[in-house]
Amino acid sequence: MALNTEFILTLQQLDGVGNKTIFKIADQLSEEITTLSELYKYLKTLKGKTFESISDNDLNQANNAANWIIERSAQEDVTIISYYDSSYPEVLRHCTDEKGKLDAPIILYCRGNLDAMKKPGIAVIGTREPTPNGIKAGLYYAGEFAKKGYNIVSGLAIGCDTSGHEGALSVGGTTTAFLANGLDWNSIYPKENLDLAKRIVKNGGLLLSEYGIGQSCNRFSLVARDRLQAGLSKATLVVQTGVRGGTMHAVNATLASKKKLLVVDYKMPDDIMNEKTQGNLYLQKEKGAFALHSNEIEEAIKYIEETKSKETEPLDAQQTLSF
Repeated sequence: MALNTEFILTLQQLDGVGNKTIFKIADQLSEEITTLSELYKYLKTLKGKTFESISDNDLNQANNAANWIIERSAQEDVTIISYYDSSYPEVLRHCTDEKGKLDAPIILYCRGNLDAMKKPGIAVIGTREPTPNGIKAGLYYAGEFAKKGYNIVSGLAIGCDTSGHEGALSVGGTTTAFLANGLDWNSIYPKENLDLAKRIVKNGGLLLSEYGIGQSCNRFSLVARDRLQAGLSKATLVVQTGVRGGTMHAVNATLASKKKLLVVDYKMPDDIMNEKTQGNLYLQKEKGAFALHSNEIEEAIKYIEETKSKETEPLDAQQTLSF
């Protein structure tokens, strides 16, 4: 491991240094950096205005901030895992964005049962404004897949995400919430689901995030985390969505990574005509999504287990990036 967690966090605190740059730095190092002084000397060998402008004081301040994050995380029972740790989930090394480009998180903040990531995941996602039957569908299918040993992955949002988590919990199953904010209780979003977040952890589930203690979510982070729900999962189940719903970010990441996509197929006229199911119909007709019915759980599992994700070398491709 060329860069430890402390130094990755330190680099993240520097202006102009993003995760892609940190990946390249780590991949190009031939020996592990063990001191802040060694890190500073190495950074000064790199070309570019960003590295030329970094002072010894800048790096010390960044390191102080990194250590504050580490200390506060420990106080909140939040574990920090870097891409280079053995405990990092292998499935996330192959996480892609909506365009199919590798986009694994370099740091994972985790609160709860890390073993949840060892179970095969199914992302259960959808609109924040589901119909009554949409809520029932989310609860039912999440519960059924959880009973079969799957980790129900969602984003803690109100609506379909909530029904996914609640469905898993109702049968004593495992569920993981990927969040777009810090994992301290004060930063949990939405606030309406703070109790749900605590119950997930209490009942053997897991909260995950790319974002450190105290960080609130924003539009960018909400979109960015959608790829992670798909990335941690073997397949994605869309409970309900409009054609242009935010759910489509995770859908696109699912399709780009060649994973299987399932959608709930509604039969009641009120549901079929509802704006919040038009995305389901579109994904069936235009993207070949598996139309899921309540009596087809076994067929759906067979379909999912036949999935072969796109073969991708874990982040070696990052070495083609330029600073």
